Amino acid sequence: MRITILIALFAALASALSGQIFYLQSFNSHGPAFPPGWTPSDSRVVVNNQSQSSGYNPPPASGSYNVRMDDCNPTGETVRVTVSGVISTVGRTNIRVGFGRRRSNAHNTPVSLEWSSDGVNWNTISSDVADGATTTWSAVSYDLPSSAENVSNLRFRFSYVTQVNMNCTTPPNFRIDDFAVGENFSLPLELLQFEARYTGKSTYLHWSTATEYNSAYFEVERGGPGARFEAIGRVQAAGYAVEPNRYEFNDLSPLPGVNYYRLRMTDTDGSFSYSPIQEVYVPKVAGEVHLLPSPARDFLRVTSSMFAEDIEIRWQIVDLFGRLWQQGSVAGSGSLEIPTYDLPAGSYLFQCISAGKQTSYLFVKQ
Repeated sequence: MRITILIALFAALASALSGQIFYLQSFNSHGPAFPPGWTPSDSRVVVNNQSQSSGYNPPPASGSYNVRMDDCNPTGETVRVTVSGVISTVGRTNIRVGFGRRRSNAHNTPVSLEWSSDGVNWNTISSDVADGATTTWSAVSYDLPSSAENVSNLRFRFSYVTQVNMNCTTPPNFRIDDFAVGENFSLPLELLQFEARYTGKSTYLHWSTATEYNSAYFEVERGGPGARFEAIGRVQAAGYAVEPNRYEFNDLSPLPGVNYYRLRMTDTDGSFSYSPIQEVYVPKVAGEVHLLPSPARDFLRVTSSMFAEDIEIRWQIVDLFGRLWQQGSVAGSGSLEIPTYDLPAGSYLFQCISAGKQTSYLFVKQ
């Protein structure tokens, strides 16, 4: 019953989006097993429900299960996941493939995407679909040539060569979700990046797009814990662009405590989609130090109004035995982001050192 409801739900979502998406795989109905037609070549490609997808549309972000591609020992091996026997483009034109994507902070290995009409001859769609992906989910789509039309068994495969010399317990990874194939379905824009950070006085938001087609404007929305999102500003979009465009916005009156930001990206016909959500902490009192997320995984974001001052503040991360793991300095910024993917799981102290005074803050690395 649950599977039937999910299938009906995604069919309705696809129809509401454009009426043109004819294959949509969310991985939820079969997880943690691979769905029919999806075949991994190696145990380093798995379906799981960690780091659930959110924040993009189309294809609609479904949360829950997604495909994770791990980069770990042995190195130099080609790993693939192939889609075959489930997609037909007979009678269809202007074929496009799209999916959600996300990578861990440490992931730098190219992941190629190819298509084939016969399973023998493969054509490159992108030599690295992980390029431009971040630690938050976003959607990407690609147009296929006319030779992908009227194919009874259109095949796709993701491939990468392992490069990271470490075990496969918590390796760098690239993820995909909500794999969609359609005809004539398009996005008003392709969002490359969206980031927000506290500067000590305001929240600075910036984002960039790869392409835009009939995009109208971006509405910046903000919410707090338990509060609805509300529009706090609007930025005009380029309208039509095939080159990257960069945008920015300053929230001059952020809420004390946790702020959530997202972009409502609106097309000229009134259709819209949302960006991934960015979380920013604004200190409630001067000098307060706040650490997110808790527990930390790929990164630790540290926020304090004293970082915005011109006085250099040294910082370091030590474990509970006093061993030094990382160190650096900060000045003139309201926050800093520290990569933590190399830290073993456990408890650590983030220490600030200024004017001979040292303060420590406990955090956990997962």
